[in-house]
Amino acid sequence: MMLGQRIKEERERRDWTQTQLADTLHVSRQAISKWELGTAYPDIERLIQISNLFSVSLDSLIKGDTTFQEKIVVTDKHHQRSFWDFVAHYWWMIFPIGGFLYWFVPAIIHGIVIALR
Repeated sequence: MMLGQRIKEERERRDWTQTQLADTLHVSRQAISKWELGTAYPDIERLIQISNLFSVSLDSLIKGDTTFQEKIVVTDKHHQRSFWDFVAHYWWMIFPIGGFLYWFVPAIIHGIVIALR
């Protein structure tokens, strides 16, 4: 079963209009219509609201809709970056770090030379 059909089925089971559901979810009636027709999909926040509102699991809402499943993008926030990924993203850090090292290294060497005398 498609996600839109599932939303429509749950809405009609409760005898709600699209407007009533839209007001509850703080979206437009047109958004509900597009979801039910399958021309648009709710964002993840709305999916969670729908799941809670209808007392159904997210799994049961989206499992049958393969088109929607393919659109879901999962990002790993704990992705390990390689050194080169870091450099590619933070290349601009080379300048302040280089400037700091340009000042700091001679100061340390000078301090060591004075301490050894």
